[in-house]
Amino acid sequence: MSSQDQSAADASSRATPARSEPISHPSGKPLLLGLFAATTYSVANLALRGLSKSDGGPGWDMWVAGTKAFPTFFIAVVLIALRRSRGLNSFAAFSFIWPVAVAAFFNQLGGNFAFQMSLRMIGLAISVPICFASIICSGAVAGRIFLGDQVTVRNAVSMAMMVTSIIFLSSAATSREKNPEKLKAAAIPTEQSATSPTAADPSKAQTTPTASNSPALGVILSVISGLCYGVSGVFIRRAVRSQMPVAATLFLFSAAGFLLLCPASLLLLPVSAITQTTTQEWFVIAIAGTFNAIGFFAITHAMRSLTISRANVINASQNAMCAVGAMFIFNEPLSPLGFFGIGLTIAGLLVLDRR
Repeated sequence: MSSQDQSAADASSRATPARSEPISHPSGKPLLLGLFAATTYSVANLALRGLSKSDGGPGWDMWVAGTKAFPTFFIAVVLIALRRSRGLNSFAAFSFIWPVAVAAFFNQLGGNFAFQMSLRMIGLAISVPICFASIICSGAVAGRIFLGDQVTVRNAVSMAMMVTSIIFLSSAATSREKNPEKLKAAAIPTEQSATSPTAADPSKAQTTPTASNSPALGVILSVISGLCYGVSGVFIRRAVRSQMPVAATLFLFSAAGFLLLCPASLLLLPVSAITQTTTQEWFVIAIAGTFNAIGFFAITHAMRSLTISRANVINASQNAMCAVGAMFIFNEPLSPLGFFGIGLTIAGLLVLDRR
């Protein structure tokens, strides 16, 4: 986002009247913004995967989900300050703001927090396509309810394919529970675990998932995160295409993460765990937050012109990028069922009615 020029900042500050049809952009700028967002989100997801700890617990997951929102929060505050310096309104009427604020809360707690926990339990290659499948289904339903979008036959077929893909991906994820070697291969070693007694004696290593680290629970959390992302995406689209400046939208969603999740994580995470965070971990958190901010900024601007269905089709590239990164960087195993589920997710996205 910091690389955007002043014209982009000015475009983000202007409220656009509500429209029932997408704006035509022959130049393809929204398409490029969508592809750019998919790439930056993939980098952020890979960084978040690197931060997942098998022994970190929900407290660490919440802390990571909250701190990654800081770059977006900082940029949003700067943009709002610039608007005020030019005498422009920063927010819309309260009756328009509060639904967006509620959506932002669920986006952070049910979306980002749940997604971070799913990364710890089932890895990146499976959690991303499950999340996407859930986003498509929930986004279509929420778009119908809140925006009056039509659910066409192609949309219904796409959602059916998505539900089927979740079944295959869930089977691939839970199959790890029956194979301790795959569970060990997918685990991310941490400095703490490397010095633990079980690391010194492999015979004492835990090879079965605990209740808080279950693949089945990871699948459920991926679905929940997709539901929250899908519903909140409808509110983002409605906000940026009507009264709400993009800067205000960024502020509400990032504030819900940084100002709520971070303090709440201290109820689950000892302060010593934060003070012991290594320089490398802070660097990876910064990468995740920065690329997440850039992706959020890009997709928010793209949604001013793209329908939700088209934006999701563009974002489908995340499935492939994250799957490749998960396998080559983190050595995540992926069974034939997993490959088939990912392919079915992408096929379902391509079937979507994109008019």
